[in-house]
Amino acid sequence: MNKLLRLFLLCIFLCFLHVEVYAQKQSRSLRKANEAFTLEKYSDAVELYKKAYKKTKNRAVKATIIFQQAECFRMSSKIKRATSYYKRAIKAKYPDVIVHLKYADVLRMQGDFDEANLQYTVYLQKCGMEKDEIDKLAKDDIRKVNYIKGEMGLRSCQFALKWKDTPTRYKIESMSVVNSRFNDFSPAFGNGEYSELYFTSSREGGITNKKDARTGEPFSDVWFSKLSKQGKWSRPVVMTEPINTSGNEGSVYVNKRGTAMYLTQCKVERKKDLGCGIYISERKGRLWGTPQLLQVKVGDNTTIGHPALNQDETVMIFSSDLPGGYGGKDLWITVKQKRNTWSEPMNLGPLVNTTGDEMFPFITEDSTIYFASNGHVGMGGFDIYKTSKNKDGAYVSPINLKVPINSSADDFGMIIESGGERGYLTSNRLKWEDQSTGKLKNSKGGDDIYTFELFKPKLSVQGVVTDSKTGAIITGINVQLIAVNGVKSSTTTDNTGMYSFVLDELNSYEIIVETEGYLTKIARETTEGIVSDKTFIVDLSVDPIKKEIILPLIKYDFNKFELRPESIVDLEKLAEALLDNPNVIVELKSHTDYIGSNVQNDKLSQQRADVCVKYLVSKGIEVGRLVAKGMGETEPFVIEEKDGRFKVGDVLTESYIKKIRFKKNKEKANQYNRRTSFKVVGEDYVPSIDKTK
Repeated sequence: MNKLLRLFLLCIFLCFLHVEVYAQKQSRSLRKANEAFTLEKYSDAVELYKKAYKKTKNRAVKATIIFQQAECFRMSSKIKRATSYYKRAIKAKYPDVIVHLKYADVLRMQGDFDEANLQYTVYLQKCGMEKDEIDKLAKDDIRKVNYIKGEMGLRSCQFALKWKDTPTRYKIESMSVVNSRFNDFSPAFGNGEYSELYFTSSREGGITNKKDARTGEPFSDVWFSKLSKQGKWSRPVVMTEPINTSGNEGSVYVNKRGTAMYLTQCKVERKKDLGCGIYISERKGRLWGTPQLLQVKVGDNTTIGHPALNQDETVMIFSSDLPGGYGGKDLWITVKQKRNTWSEPMNLGPLVNTTGDEMFPFITEDSTIYFASNGHVGMGGFDIYKTSKNKDGAYVSPINLKVPINSSADDFGMIIESGGERGYLTSNRLKWEDQSTGKLKNSKGGDDIYTFELFKPKLSVQGVVTDSKTGAIITGINVQLIAVNGVKSSTTTDNTGMYSFVLDELNSYEIIVETEGYLTKIARETTEGIVSDKTFIVDLSVDPIKKEIILPLIKYDFNKFELRPESIVDLEKLAEALLDNPNVIVELKSHTDYIGSNVQNDKLSQQRADVCVKYLVSKGIEVGRLVAKGMGETEPFVIEEKDGRFKVGDVLTESYIKKIRFKKNKEKANQYNRRTSFKVVGEDYVPSIDKTK
């Protein structure tokens, strides 16, 4: 009996021992995975988490491992896989609500704004704190940081849905000759002619075959491509030592003379990451010198990178997580003091920097700063923004460059040629397929380099010049085009009476016909706000001088002198013509039908002429240029174009009208007579001087 009891107790002991050993074994594998994650060795961590997952049956542990794998994929820019694993973590009931925030972020990076919007909402509802409680927390409290990210994500989804439907006028194309299946990023001009391009790549064929444990790809090196006379970029060539090392090389900046390169180098010794710094290499002839560390006044073991300099290399902006920032990596500015020595950096401030990361700056000739951020309202991932100083020297709130410069994925590393219409950027927008909205299908994989160019719409104006009296086309007449900036051009009408001009965008123009025997005619057009190809059709009908011009819509009701609403249009045209011809004097002649006494009709016609003059004066025409004459019924209308029963040349006298059988036609004839016309009677008016000016 005692023997059996001892055997039973031994079995129990061995079972517990097996469980304890198994637990320790399981704990060790998970601990190794977590250690790799902490060291940012995400590629290694993923494999270790896979092993740990297989060794546990605990559902809570499994959920945690799935979440950690999702984090590894996100941190190594494998967004599609990260999305799948976050979704699995939620299904596995991972307890921390942060999973909804992370899931929303990667959904937004893939353009699924509706589902992302839902997940942001779930996070904000489940985070366990109200807005007023969040506001009381310190700015670096992780609960506040994440809550702000959730709110920003919600707003970003709303803006992204609008932006993708209203793209800006930039055309984006992948640089297929430069890109590889690895990460290619951070282009930099090699000279002031923009004919050389440096960029960073983790492709094979670099200085070392060693792989970065963070990404699983080779360490990144600086590569070089040159533009041929035919406008083709050469196949990239890797830069040799000393520019490239056995560690990672990051973003570079090369001055316009092509004689100095500022670059980010990350040193590795005995498999230990020693951090990144900014170095300068000077070129003599074709050879680059050994990079020297820039003496920027920052603490030891501080990582700084992504240098951008102004034209004379006296100001540098870089990215770093220096103490005193606003969270993550911020943009900092430093001023050159003496050779390779720089002032203590200053933060660009809370309007530019956020609780997220601000990186990859570029400074234009006018000191505008372009940079990438994942902390402002944006499409998703990193977006590209621009900022500049106000009159007080402070940087203003950044402007998102929208679609197609930005996509739902990561967009960064933008550089721009002088003028701001052409340049290069980096993006990992793999799924996007529509160039008009930033969706591209010709990406080779990972981060790729793209060209962008501002689309310039083809704009023109054309029209036919005719005689307003006869309707005949006028050939060989001079037409002028004057832009608001004073640039002039001219042409003559062809044998069809047509003229045409090419227009520039964002400009306003006057089209002027000025020739002997006709009143000057001026039309106005603007290309402001035009974003697609357009031809303006502006036909010009010019008025002969000293010939009576009928104003066809200035007609009157029976026994009335008030202007009809439709008559205003033609009087406005007359006012415009008079303003264009300030020396012209015109006579306005008003008429009546035959009904009523001569005295009544004389008075009525004068009233009609006077009301026209009054209106023109209200439009700025000097009264001395206007002669009002009431003609009564003394000048019946003469038909100029066949109109039903009325033939060309018919004179609508009282006797003629009384012979008309139908009442409707009689009224039509009387309406023809109730009219106002004008003719030029002088061209020597001297405008009065405005003494109030």
